[in-house]
Amino acid sequence: MKRLWVRISALTRRPRVIIAIAVLAIAAAVWLRCGPVDPKLLDAVDATSTTVLDRHGVVLYEALSDGGTRVERMLPDALPPTVVAATIAAEDRRFWRHPGIDPFAILRAMRHNIMERHVVEGGSTITQQVAKLLIQRRDGVQPRSVRAKLREAILAIRLEHRFDKRELLAMYLNLAAYGNNIAGLARASRAYFGVTPGMLTPAQAAYLAGLPQRPASFNPWRDPTLAMSRQRAILRRMRGMDALTDEQLAAATNERLAFRSGSSPFLAPHFVEMVLADAGSPRPRTITTTLDAELQRDVEGIIDAQRPVLDAHGAANVAVVVLDNRRGEWIAWEGSGDYFDARHGGTINGPVVPRQPGSALKPFTYALAFEQGGSPATVLPDIPSAFPTAEEGVVYTPRNYDGRYRGPLLARAALAGSENVPAVALASELGVPTLIRFLARAGLTTFDRNAAYYGVGVTLGNAEVRLDELVAAYAAFARGGVWRKPAVIAGNASREDRRIMSPRTAFWITDILSDDEARAYAFGRGSALEFPFPVAAKTGTSQAYHDNWTIGYTRDVTVGVWVGNFDRAPLRDSSGVTGAGPIFHAVMLAAERRFDPSFSAHHDIVAVPADTERVAICALSGERANPWCPSRIREWVPAGADPVPCSWHHLSDAGLLTIWPPKYRAWITAQVDSAIAATVGPSGAHVAPARVAASVRSEKPLLEIANPPAGAIYSIDPTLRPEFQALPLRATTGTPTTVTWMVDGRVVGTTSSERALSWPLKVGTHHISARDAAGRVAETRVVVK
Repeated sequence: MKRLWVRISALTRRPRVIIAIAVLAIAAAVWLRCGPVDPKLLDAVDATSTTVLDRHGVVLYEALSDGGTRVERMLPDALPPTVVAATIAAEDRRFWRHPGIDPFAILRAMRHNIMERHVVEGGSTITQQVAKLLIQRRDGVQPRSVRAKLREAILAIRLEHRFDKRELLAMYLNLAAYGNNIAGLARASRAYFGVTPGMLTPAQAAYLAGLPQRPASFNPWRDPTLAMSRQRAILRRMRGMDALTDEQLAAATNERLAFRSGSSPFLAPHFVEMVLADAGSPRPRTITTTLDAELQRDVEGIIDAQRPVLDAHGAANVAVVVLDNRRGEWIAWEGSGDYFDARHGGTINGPVVPRQPGSALKPFTYALAFEQGGSPATVLPDIPSAFPTAEEGVVYTPRNYDGRYRGPLLARAALAGSENVPAVALASELGVPTLIRFLARAGLTTFDRNAAYYGVGVTLGNAEVRLDELVAAYAAFARGGVWRKPAVIAGNASREDRRIMSPRTAFWITDILSDDEARAYAFGRGSALEFPFPVAAKTGTSQAYHDNWTIGYTRDVTVGVWVGNFDRAPLRDSSGVTGAGPIFHAVMLAAERRFDPSFSAHHDIVAVPADTERVAICALSGERANPWCPSRIREWVPAGADPVPCSWHHLSDAGLLTIWPPKYRAWITAQVDSAIAATVGPSGAHVAPARVAASVRSEKPLLEIANPPAGAIYSIDPTLRPEFQALPLRATTGTPTTVTWMVDGRVVGTTSSERALSWPLKVGTHHISARDAAGRVAETRVVVK
């Protein structure tokens, strides 16, 4: 040993060796302090969770950060002194003086651990803990070992070189775990005490400063007393650091801490998930949405109040959306009725799920007709009718909801009363391809088949649409014909506007849908569609009662409600009026109250445009009333339209004569034969009887079968009662006569040519013939499956 020491002493006397050792030592020190730091380690410094706010700043939800925690960043220059003192007292009393590692703290910890014979204290500085947290964020939790501690120490020294002390302290306060998936003291301050860090008392700051030592055990929401001894020790250290006076220490020790509830806000979860999915990566720290939290709570309360009625109808799911018309922003969004109802698919976002809308599509058929020259005074046929389909020989025979036919109906009454047959006749006249193109321009994106696939039944809602898109389309009526893409982010309302109809058409549709008298013959008065202010509303019920809808709008908002089951189970005794209607009514009142709390502004939904005027028309023909029309009403027509007088009513020597167009003759004869002594008006009211003319405008010399059409194919529906499965046999002749009907060579009845003969459907191929009094014969063939 002595020889070795002599040799070393000899070497050290040589200047070159001394210089080399010094250079190596300096290089090692420089490498240790100034060596590289992986930039990916520092990514966690900026990691924050995303807070989703409503339009007024109310928290809807705080999403977890990429690290799986809820984080709110604190800036180095804004660290509250109380928080700084409590944290240093709890974790690193020599923080301001050491270079990243503290040898004195390490020795002290070793002594305490040896005395207790197990680890009771660590010697890590705040900077070392920052290093450990950064490594964990990138690589996950690592096994504790000498190598891991050495790695943390080296990184700590390098962090001290790159950042000042306040920046390092801010890193720790933003990264440290405070339990319950909460990272950072700022978020913990709000979660546990409901205040910002600057508002914390010394007692609260000391309590929070002790949580990172054992975040899983010191859980304030489970047992707040577990961390109290740790808090007391930190308060005493703060006094020892002169951060507290004796009076402040006594007050902090005696302070009773009040903790907030452990539930995190999660309002409008379907909407929040949709917003977060579109937020991109990385997400911003704060997203301010268009939603109105107060209205959203109203909607949820309304659904809860209606739950017994929904259960009675067998409806497990509800979707509700409310759109601010002027801004084009969603202000309420309920996706399923109960997000946490896993049994009934509660997490499904109902407004974006395509479902059959039933009659809720009819207003767009009428809007297209008005664009092409029609008006609320246009007369439509509500009579038994058959329409060809894309399948050769197959015809479509629509029926009204109540099974009745009302003959000639004004467009106002037909739309307001939601009659099926006139709507199908209108769609057939317009052409299904044209109608589907119009619906696409109105923002409906779910029509992914050709027109032949849907057929004329598209106007009755045999296609599937999304509630949110249908509500946006209805809002175009409220804007005078302008469609706007709805926005979900506040201040980011889309300027993607397009005019889809004229202001006049939008006004006419709105005037009809807000006319309580016009729909009274079908829905009665006092229904869920009536309000103390103008509301344009429409209901819809899908085939087999799987879905029912109510959609309506004021000048301010458009509300859409869907009621049904995500598993497509049918509803029981429920329609748009009885199922979705009550919810719609309550939501509309709540939404409109946000704009006019007293409901005092009874303004028009859409202003009356200059190119329309209201004139007196015949209630039966829809033409300008002449002096002999027995019933007149005032209706909107294009301004300056040619005033053609009513051609249906004439004054003869025998009195008032009504000359019916040929297609209505069988219907009116059936009404007379059924002892209905009055002519049925378009609003359902009865007017003075009129003589049915024996002649018509155009006479045909030959006998023709009007129904069924040649080669028609009919299917027996096992779900319908037998009386609803009869085929009306109708013929047209030049003059009234009698017609004898034969099916497969057997006489099934003789009737007037002015009315139809009902023949019950039977499976098979059938030869049908008609013979009039002059011996003329007409024949056709049909197939019944």
